[in-house]
Amino acid sequence: MNNGNRNGGYRHSQSPTYTNNQRPPVYNTQNSRNYERAPGMQRAPQAQRPPLNQRPAQRNPQARSSERRPAIRGGYYPPKNMKPQGNWIPVFAVLLVIMIIVGIVCTIANSKKTADAGASIDTENSAFDTASSDLSGDENGGNANSKIFVTYASANSDTVELGSTIASDYGILIDLSTNTIVAQKDPDATIFPASMTKIMTLIVAYENCKDLDEKFTMTNAILDPLYRASASVAGFSAGEEITVRDLLYGAILPSGGDATDALAIHIGGSIEGFVEMMNKKAVRMGLSNTHFANPSGLHDNDHYSTPHEMAMILQYAMKIDKCREILSTYKYTTASTTQHPDGLPLVSTMFSRMAGNESGTATVLGGKTGYTNEGLHCLASFAKVDSTGKEYVLVTAHGPETYAPIFDCINVYKELFK
Repeated sequence: MNNGNRNGGYRHSQSPTYTNNQRPPVYNTQNSRNYERAPGMQRAPQAQRPPLNQRPAQRNPQARSSERRPAIRGGYYPPKNMKPQGNWIPVFAVLLVIMIIVGIVCTIANSKKTADAGASIDTENSAFDTASSDLSGDENGGNANSKIFVTYASANSDTVELGSTIASDYGILIDLSTNTIVAQKDPDATIFPASMTKIMTLIVAYENCKDLDEKFTMTNAILDPLYRASASVAGFSAGEEITVRDLLYGAILPSGGDATDALAIHIGGSIEGFVEMMNKKAVRMGLSNTHFANPSGLHDNDHYSTPHEMAMILQYAMKIDKCREILSTYKYTTASTTQHPDGLPLVSTMFSRMAGNESGTATVLGGKTGYTNEGLHCLASFAKVDSTGKEYVLVTAHGPETYAPIFDCINVYKELFK
């Protein structure tokens, strides 16, 4: 039986044997002997093998996992240890959409919060209405009126620049029937409002008082700091029992710091608690550049407003009958007490300096003066123009001397309505 060798050649079944010192002869086709083939027998074709230096490396069975696997159905099959690369674009798109939605929700929430803070502004109520007899109580059972609204006045092409018409550095005149600015002089500048602050004190105290006949006992703890600071006072005595009504008049007419601090402690539990109520009220009124540090107007760098916003505060007070009445009073005498058997006479710091009809064109109906070394002289007042019957609010601030706001008030109505 014949066996084909690994090279595909033919050889006899009996192979020659060699000794240990002999090597088999090198096969050479040119020198090899031709053997005769048996009939019908053909030489097996010689396999063509590449040179050794061109043969592929021996496969390593341990490395099969790192070799390329055969293609399946004409496609390339990735190695087993190769992780498929995910498509990150859809994931990024989803995250982007989520971020946009969250941003929109946050914006809506902030807008709602801002709208709630300024809910007391109602542009449909810009026309001024002094009727406020329909008072509804707040959460403290006081006299708060939820129907009172104020809003910023707007300038137009007819608005006049006051310029040298007034000696004060700042001013604004508002027509309440149309809520438009008739004349102005840097009306949105930040100012120290001094005792004009007491208009807000009047509002907050009245709205949160259940009974104007409630009494408060004046103390030296209130009076001593005011006297040391040379602050204006109404003249109440330590130990004197004073009604809330008389404290309200004492705060506005003589600009009494003793009255404002007493109201703050009685209504707010403390001066700090009352100041917090004032600032919350300012927010509810929609005032964006007003902040209070005390109820009397003593100077504090954190106690500020603008002429425009002080005019809005005065407008609000005018819509409360009792507050309007107090702001319009020239003289008032408090109830009899042990310390003041005949009552304590109170005089308006504004009407003691003017009758109100000096301009010849309008009648000043009420208001509140103010002064500090830093804020200088100021005045917030309201008047009725004789020719039309319309009411106006005028605020001037940072006047150079005591009567500057008074003359400014007279000159504005004289010049603009002559």
